[in-house]
Amino acid sequence: MIVSEFFVNICILIALLFSYLQVRWNKLDIFLSKKTVLIIDGIAGGILGNIVMYYSIQVTAQTFVDLRHIPVLVLLLFIGLKPAVISSLLVIAGRFVYGFNYSSLGAFILMVILLAGFCFIRRKWGNEEQIFKTAIYMLAFSNVVFSIIIAILVQDWETLQILLPTYWILSFLGGSLAVYLVDYLRTSHYLFKTYEEQSSIDFLTGLNNVRQFDALWNRTLNGAVENKESLSLLMVDVDHFKHVNDTYGHPAGDMVLQQLGQILKDKTRSFDIVSRNGGEEFSIILPDCPNARAFEIAERIRLAVKDHPFPISNKETIYITVSIGVSTYPEKAAKAEQIIKLADQSLYKAKQAGRNRTVSLTSELI
Repeated sequence: MIVSEFFVNICILIALLFSYLQVRWNKLDIFLSKKTVLIIDGIAGGILGNIVMYYSIQVTAQTFVDLRHIPVLVLLLFIGLKPAVISSLLVIAGRFVYGFNYSSLGAFILMVILLAGFCFIRRKWGNEEQIFKTAIYMLAFSNVVFSIIIAILVQDWETLQILLPTYWILSFLGGSLAVYLVDYLRTSHYLFKTYEEQSSIDFLTGLNNVRQFDALWNRTLNGAVENKESLSLLMVDVDHFKHVNDTYGHPAGDMVLQQLGQILKDKTRSFDIVSRNGGEEFSIILPDCPNARAFEIAERIRLAVKDHPFPISNKETIYITVSIGVSTYPEKAAKAEQIIKLADQSLYKAKQAGRNRTVSLTSELI
């Protein structure tokens, strides 16, 4: 009976930990501040501890045992002291709901000692590389303290002979599973986010890649049409870039592209969307931007590039120029789907006209 009830505790712990972490990473971390999320972590840990307590094993009329300390342990290991303290306070408050007696006082003392002990162990042995070792120390400490307090409260050797070995085994099992689950999910989440970022970011410049450009372009274009706002697009291309690669080598060309990407970010607005569309071609989406303003930004970029010395080694610096095509909906492109084509055609005209210039055509001319 005791074993099955402890397994219920463990199953509740694992299921709710998994569920909360999904909500935390996919919702809370996105929409809330870090400080708010930490408070919610503590509250969630306290709620989890109280749910586990609700399904506890009753040993005497006033005493019942469970794994309510595991959420506190996990919070302290992976997140920090503040949420662990919040969780402990909620667990303590929850225990007093069931009555104010010697057992609830013992539970209060247990949580206070465990929190202090966990903090000491974490400070002395806690680090990312030894997280499981630290967890084992914490679990061993909690089992020792629990054994002392429960022996004082129960004082029934026959009951303790069954309870304590079972508690030790299943406490280690439940705690280890909880720590392993959180560590595994945290690592998986980090890798997923890393791969997701790499799939949308150009590895050389750190700008959006063409795949991300397509996604952001469609979203921004739809928003501009629905809200009846101006939307401008710049197509930027490095003049004679093949000559740079042929003369100085591809590593030098890469250095030029990296520096150019930084110039594009520096010379645009904070909410503009800068992408590398491939090779030496870049694009800049300018939301809520009329044509005159877009042309002004394009010229600012062109002049900044023309005047910028591009170091390609410790001893050598070169200068480059760019050609820019500008299109704007609805001023220059009557239909939203014409913007990219018009920007490309404007860029082509800038190249034809001698390069190192900005051109903005109207849709009637293409």
